[in-house]
Amino acid sequence: MDKQHAKKNFDHAIEHAQPEFEQFFLAKFFDLSYEYGDDTCTVTLESKDYMFNPQGTLHGGVICFILDVSMGHLCKKFLGTAITLEMKVQFHRPINEGKIVCQSAFVKKGRKIIALKSDLYNEKGKLAATGTSTWYNTDK
Repeated sequence: MDKQHAKKNFDHAIEHAQPEFEQFFLAKFFDLSYEYGDDTCTVTLESKDYMFNPQGTLHGGVICFILDVSMGHLCKKFLGTAITLEMKVQFHRPINEGKIVCQSAFVKKGRKIIALKSDLYNEKGKLAATGTSTWYNTDK
């Protein structure tokens, strides 16, 4: 494990994290970046070995985190604050290295209940995981 890189990211997150969207500790620690389109949110990051499981691939919990963040930030940007009610994740292929791209979109926008989908792609642009979820809009 690249301990120096992990420590550098940890120290950066400690110094720069804020209790707000895009700025919270884990977002800073994993060095997430965000782009918004027409009702979409794209989260990108570089996978690092300290994010991997013992088999040498990106840990499933990290994948779930990225999927969840992409959907939560999508809700915040276009609808307001929402909370996850449930989430299902399907793992399609491992992620071994490189840039990860995760894009979320609305499936259905209800007044209080929102359905979302998020697709996570590996370094080769191949679908690696899909998350579907239901959220509750706390701002309405």
